[in-house]
Amino acid sequence: MELQDFTEKEQEQIKQGLSEAVISDKEAGNKILDLVPEEWIKRIPFFVRGHATTKTIERIAKEYPELYAVAKQEGALPEKEREELRKIITDIFEEKMKKHKIK
Repeated sequence: MELQDFTEKEQEQIKQGLSEAVISDKEAGNKILDLVPEEWIKRIPFFVRGHATTKTIERIAKEYPELYAVAKQEGALPEKEREELRKIITDIFEEKMKKHKIK
């Protein structure tokens, strides 16, 4: 997906810059993003990737505060929480990729 694939209005918004969430704990965010297959991240156009990833982490922090709290702890994620987070984040990415017709 390239910039010219978007409408003129969307292109203008992209040029102005999409909002990105402020992640309070970047390490926790990275732990959660590491659960997403790398090829999925690469499919997201580079100019919206930051918006997509930070907003997804923000959504998880709001909707699943107990799992986000576990991700904020030092060390690797426990197996149970890692699998729960993997399911949650892959479901979100699948939903968004389908919505935006990213294959």
